[in-house]
Amino acid sequence: MPLAPPHMIAIIIPLAGMLLGGIIAYNAMHFKAESRRQWHETARIALEKGQPLPRLPDDDEPVPSDVPKRSGNGDIRSGLILIAVGAGLYLFLSSVAGEAIGYVGAIPGFIGMALFLFGVVNAFFRRHDNPPANRP
Repeated sequence: MPLAPPHMIAIIIPLAGMLLGGIIAYNAMHFKAESRRQWHETARIALEKGQPLPRLPDDDEPVPSDVPKRSGNGDIRSGLILIAVGAGLYLFLSSVAGEAIGYVGAIPGFIGMALFLFGVVNAFFRRHDNPPANRP
């Protein structure tokens, strides 16, 4: 004797998925509200004692001194990586499945070329937009 008819399984599985999603959403909202409540309690006590307010738990904004300096070559580096990935895909796929399939490697290759060219042009304009500081 089967545990449940097949048509009942087709109903129970989606309902169980929706129930699990609802439980996860409820828990996320509950714990966020609890975190906010605890922050408010801490802020109230800090204000009563004359201390500065603590940072909000949602405040993921870094302090300006914590912000890392960007070198500006992220586009060039990403472009070179994607060009290499495209070349590798072309070589691998053309040797395994034929040259026609190997052209799939052109997709990341051309995206990499576009990123590389954008990085070079951006660096060129950035260099010409900022005159040296020692000129009068």
